[in-house]
Amino acid sequence: MARAQIAHLADEEARYVQFLEGVIVQGLLQLLEPSATVYARAKDAAIAARALDGVKNTYYDISGRQVELELDASLGDELYVGTSIVDSGSS
Repeated sequence: MARAQIAHLADEEARYVQFLEGVIVQGLLQLLEPSATVYARAKDAAIAARALDGVKNTYYDISGRQVELELDASLGDELYVGTSIVDSGSS
């Protein structure tokens, strides 16, 4: 049931952008780094790029910090939805 709901979320672009913004901001607030790489599915690259604009603004509003974000759309399409966030200092 949950997988079907998550898969359906990815089909509703406006809701999916909002979902991505929320989870990315949460991840950034845990990292508190000045830069990070956001990994997304290849088929979500355009949606993730849209989400990153809102993420930067929301993150600044909450934390008072600027963040530089890089998008890497290399996650496999076998995932239902999702992102992965890594601070730029990680190898």
